[in-house]
Amino acid sequence: MYIFISHSSFNAKVALELCAALEKEGHQCFLAPRDIRPGHEYAEEIINGIDRSDSMIVLLSDQSNHSPHVLREVERAVSKSIPIIIYKLEEVVLTKSMEYFLMAHQWMNSENDIGYQGIIEAVGSFGGAQRKQGVKKQEGKKKPFFGLIGSLTIFCILMIMVFRLYMAQPMDIPDIKVGDTIVFGEYNQEEIQWRVLKVEKNGTEAVLVSENILTMKAFDAAESGKYNYDRGISYWAKAADAEADLELQVRLKGNSDWGQSNIRQWLNSDKEVVQYKGQEPSVTAMSELKNGYNTEPGFLYGFTEEEKSAIKEVQIETKGNVLSEGTNITMDKVYLLSKEELTWFSEAGINLLAIPTAKAVEQDKTKWYESYSLDLGVEAYFWWLREPEEGSVSKCYLVNNGYAEETLFTNAAGVEGFGIRPAITVDLRADCIAEGKK
Repeated sequence: MYIFISHSSFNAKVALELCAALEKEGHQCFLAPRDIRPGHEYAEEIINGIDRSDSMIVLLSDQSNHSPHVLREVERAVSKSIPIIIYKLEEVVLTKSMEYFLMAHQWMNSENDIGYQGIIEAVGSFGGAQRKQGVKKQEGKKKPFFGLIGSLTIFCILMIMVFRLYMAQPMDIPDIKVGDTIVFGEYNQEEIQWRVLKVEKNGTEAVLVSENILTMKAFDAAESGKYNYDRGISYWAKAADAEADLELQVRLKGNSDWGQSNIRQWLNSDKEVVQYKGQEPSVTAMSELKNGYNTEPGFLYGFTEEEKSAIKEVQIETKGNVLSEGTNITMDKVYLLSKEELTWFSEAGINLLAIPTAKAVEQDKTKWYESYSLDLGVEAYFWWLREPEEGSVSKCYLVNNGYAEETLFTNAAGVEGFGIRPAITVDLRADCIAEGKK
């Protein structure tokens, strides 16, 4: 039986364990991102995985209950009459949308389900055999006439595929190569200059990184709402506790987890008013009580609809911090780079060091750029990566300003005077990309 496992990235460990148990019993599973083929559209791969499935298992948790991606997967399975088993990992109150699709399906509790035997038995009790028998029965009733229609259909599909292949040939792709400059989108009423950091193998997509640091912002606000304070008590009074209590560190200094960060929410929003989950990035939650961005429109607010459609939503893998563990998997249009991805700069001949725009310097209320760079005779400045420091819950990596020998250093997520240098993945065939090439 072919089984689609729908889950939140927060439950990736359980999903992998369940998948291994099912495949040991002779079943085949579709598990994202494991089964997403390189170079293929993520959403298309998900749709294909669901459509060919005999059944779906939904790992129900608070995260999956509120996940738009899981909801879309469930909706697709329901529309295709694919049997669904809800495997409840914790007690949750279903959202109205999730309740609408799942209320009539089989439920199972993971509690006391040793070795996933209960869910394995449940899967074996329905689904694949029934669907396959139904297909065979219908095929037996077909008349020769329908064989002709089927042949014509296949012929038409092949012609469409040939046409699409022809249309996707390199001659339709702009002559854009690694290292090129593309002007694309606006921030702070200024056009953004991007550098082509990496061109994908298919030649139709590329990773762009901003030429300059575009703004100075904290990675994530202190969850308590007041940096270094928790319920009116200062960090220094709780220093001993904070070293042992990781959740307290997050409350006092911000969360280094990319998936939950304020900066990720801001970068991926095109709204005039961004709706933040958790503590919003207000000035009181920053180390210097400056550069709050909870009242600022999202980064994509200054992009046209054509420009936004040219940006691909891609799967981003990020090392988790001590609390989140493992690998964080998110779907993002705009992202910060990782340590590993910094190797692309030398390959592309692009300077790893970055200078902030005049608008970024003007916008920054900490005035650290003058103190930590210009006063030292250095034009470049520090900028955030999305990767947490190993063994930490509140510190992330940054690229240095070139004054010190070290390429990287770390600082607390709630420190607001450091630069943002976004990255995006774009469709090179979009007109606005070709028109923006310099």
